[in-house]
Amino acid sequence: MVEPAGGRALSQAWRDLTNTERQLIELLLAKEFPGAEALRSQLETARVSAIDAEGSLQFRVSGPLADVQQRVPTEGYYFDTEGVDYRPAVNVLLHVVEGKLHELEVYKDDGSAIETSLDTLDISRFHLP
Repeated sequence: MVEPAGGRALSQAWRDLTNTERQLIELLLAKEFPGAEALRSQLETARVSAIDAEGSLQFRVSGPLADVQQRVPTEGYYFDTEGVDYRPAVNVLLHVVEGKLHELEVYKDDGSAIETSLDTLDISRFHLP
């Protein structure tokens, strides 16, 4: 593992997205915003590596560069406990750097441990703001 300046350990094990991770990112990219089509194209080539225990991922992609207007053009959230529809929420932010998918950031509002990981999430529980 490599320790970056931000303090999070980066895994160097690159892999394909799991089905749930892909579904979730496709849902995030279903929204129309500048650069979304290019990001959808990049997703087809995506390889990811775990950043932290919360489920955050870094991307390795190819394809057309996305002309996004902000670093986090799309995000969503889910509630950690099934059947509970209130905070704390698990937030999922899609970061784009230099026109490429860069990071899927996952964190819980109150900083407590995440009980429902992205791999076990029922995608119907995911909300887009």
